[in-house]
Amino acid sequence: MRHTLVTRSALAACAAGLAAAGLAAGAAFAGGGATKTVTVALKEFKLVPSTTKLAAGKTTFVAVNRGTFPHALALKGAASGRTAVIKPGATARFTVTLRNGSYTLWCPVGTHASAGMKVTFRVGAAAAGGGGATTSTPTTTGSSPTTTSSPPDGY
Repeated sequence: MRHTLVTRSALAACAAGLAAAGLAAGAAFAGGGATKTVTVALKEFKLVPSTTKLAAGKTTFVAVNRGTFPHALALKGAASGRTAVIKPGATARFTVTLRNGSYTLWCPVGTHASAGMKVTFRVGAAAAGGGGATTSTPTTTGSSPTTTSSPPDGY
């Protein structure tokens, strides 16, 4: 009888622990802190983002090189980020915390931005100076990092 009581007590304690862990995990996911993802197709010579209607918060930009030349993706504004140069057919990503303000996505390779590979968009109701920061290291698949040019004047 004592063995059964100890076993039941142990099972009850384990069940309570698992339930508490489940509630804690649920609270972490329900906090609204989910990272948004924007896929940006890069091709000669334009950028095609999946959306330009973004709210402030953590956002991952996934650059997909659908062109025949190497490209990269950079973001400038209240937050900034950048990929390495991406070979045709490869992808790269970076994650930033967007703040209210005006942003430009552009290709920093050669003169690609001036050839049309740039898109501007706004986050929030008005441009604000905020201090967004890159929150993860850029990652690339299918290409090796390459030095790229500085942003063109005005970017």
